[in-house]
Amino acid sequence: MFKLAVAVTLEEARFNAVAKAKSLEEVATLVNRYGFDGIEISIIDPKTLDTTYVKKILAESGLEIPALSTGLNYIHLGLSLTSSNREKRELAVKRLLEFIDLAERLEAGVVIGLIRGCIEEGQSREEAYKLMIKGLRKICAYSEQKDVQLFFEPINRYETNLINTVEESLNVLEEVESPVLKLLLDTFHMNIEEPKIEESIRKASRKIGHVHVADSNRLAPGMGHLDFHAILTALKDAGYNGYLSAEVMIKPSLEKVLQTTGSTLKPLIKNCFKGSP
Repeated sequence: MFKLAVAVTLEEARFNAVAKAKSLEEVATLVNRYGFDGIEISIIDPKTLDTTYVKKILAESGLEIPALSTGLNYIHLGLSLTSSNREKRELAVKRLLEFIDLAERLEAGVVIGLIRGCIEEGQSREEAYKLMIKGLRKICAYSEQKDVQLFFEPINRYETNLINTVEESLNVLEEVESPVLKLLLDTFHMNIEEPKIEESIRKASRKIGHVHVADSNRLAPGMGHLDFHAILTALKDAGYNGYLSAEVMIKPSLEKVLQTTGSTLKPLIKNCFKGSP
């Protein structure tokens, strides 16, 4: 059975597809009210997150953290695995290892989205790709020791020029060859890049580790034109039964996002698993 989560940040973040919250308690209260199961947290420096405090909130609320998002490190600090600046590449790897340490303590996964990098001016695609694979192998080797799942996300062409599609991402997984490296599928990016979302989901069968849900306009599911009945059916057919995490623009409010996401997806989830043991 799929679980529902929402992506939030406690930072002053330059990224609009995530809820900005004053405190984790505030988010946990709202998430519980609307019957969600988890909170995906987007942060810059994982060392600044008080694990004891977070675990206390999780214990009191009965919630989970399915994933820690790392993209703010690219947006705010320019850290990436493909940076032409060696120091920034090394800092990107170091930062991801710190995320893995935190994820181990919180029993979460780690998202590798924008931090994987792009093809910079003066770089060839081959050079950027090799740097990305080299960095991923280092990170995966460490993550295997910690038994932490890594979620590699294909992102649309308007946000990065390196690895946009499910097929390209599956090739990355095949080249890295790590049991902890899985795909993160995001319905917003897929709506731009995939000829047919459901076929691409089925192509990724048994390789999916995490799912971001957003409608065609990056608003909450139900506020655009995506066919979430077909999408959830394809995910079930692909053997996925994890989290559907709403990474969306928060309009008009977080409360409305939770309400709309829940009212759209919960009946579809129930119908999708009708008759399942």
